[in-house]
Amino acid sequence: MQDTVSLLKERNFGFLILGQLISQLGENLNKVALLWFVYQMTHAAAPLAWIGILQTLPPLLFGWLTGVVLDRTSKKRMMLGIDTIRGLLVLVIPILFYTHHLTLPVLYVLVFLISVTSGIFGPALFSSLPDIVPQDRIIKANALMQTTGQAGMLLGPIIGGILVTLWNPPAVMIINGITFLISAIFLVFIRISWTPPTTTLSVGSFFRETGEGFRFVFSPKTGFMGLFVAMTLYGLITGPLNIILPIFAKESIHGGSQAFGVLIASLGVGMILSSLFLTFAPLSNLGRWIRNAFLGAGILLGALSLVHSVPLAVVVLGAAGTALSFVNPLVHSMIQHQTPQNLLARTFSTMSLGFLVGVIAGMAALPTFLHKLGPSETILAMGAILFTGALSLSAPLLHVRGKASDGPAHKTLDPVSLSTIDPVRNDS
Repeated sequence: MQDTVSLLKERNFGFLILGQLISQLGENLNKVALLWFVYQMTHAAAPLAWIGILQTLPPLLFGWLTGVVLDRTSKKRMMLGIDTIRGLLVLVIPILFYTHHLTLPVLYVLVFLISVTSGIFGPALFSSLPDIVPQDRIIKANALMQTTGQAGMLLGPIIGGILVTLWNPPAVMIINGITFLISAIFLVFIRISWTPPTTTLSVGSFFRETGEGFRFVFSPKTGFMGLFVAMTLYGLITGPLNIILPIFAKESIHGGSQAFGVLIASLGVGMILSSLFLTFAPLSNLGRWIRNAFLGAGILLGALSLVHSVPLAVVVLGAAGTALSFVNPLVHSMIQHQTPQNLLARTFSTMSLGFLVGVIAGMAALPTFLHKLGPSETILAMGAILFTGALSLSAPLLHVRGKASDGPAHKTLDPVSLSTIDPVRNDS
């Protein structure tokens, strides 16, 4: 407890997490405001689907290309620039609306650009943490970062719905834009060490260094292939889970919108509980924890498929959310511990690609499963996939070397040339 409090009081991490808490809250406010605004604007379902596609595709299409630039750039400057650009792009939407210049194609372009910048921010953030937080606190830092996202997911839609009712969607978008700019201001006061590269970036070196990132992740020496598959499996299940819940609430436990809302809340509470546990509990053998989290979540989803009452469904789904939410911060901690500093952003970008492929595959397969099996049976199938996937991943996950509490094990790895690292470090 005292160690966690001292981490939050540390200047760099304290400013970083406070900025993230504010921007995550604003971003989730915007999700409600944007979708409601588009529906009011068009009164059709197709534009809502296009918004979802435009928010998902950019990280999948371009995320794997941004790692090289991030590994060669000051993470602080990159995050500060991204938050500023995101804030300004979001503010353009209400400005165009109030000046009567906003059209649906223009809105699509702005949503696309906002998603492009958001897809870059994640790898920049998590690749900067080892320069902000000591190795023995990296799990706590990742867990606290996950907590800010989950707090935003819980509170943002509720507050957003209230604000949209009291005001209007464009006004809520103004708040979201301001939260990104506030986050950028917090980043100004953070000091993050950065090693400038000694070589210039050309087209040839760009693709060569991109390939280095892929080879590092999929090299048998690192064992990261197991983490990549784990993130794909995580996306495959968590992507369609929220989508299936309203159908499950209505058809399987015979509830209405209130039951659906309680289920979503229980999933969020379970996720926060796991983050809090990781914040206070010292862990080792992280690969085993990830495997056991998948096993537990698989069993709990299987149990959920047999439930027919709202109270019991809330308890079981909350426990499943707790198990699932161990995965992301532990995978991040293993990557940060084992990866050379000049490869961190490329590694995170590659892992994000696996997660997004899993999300898209899961959502694409969901309608077929629902049509042929029904909601309860589909959730059972999801549990079975998690359980069998965990068993098959057991050896690869346990093969990843080191523990998060060890020293910087990445110094012993040499899968690629590290000649671009200059011994002189700058603080920015």
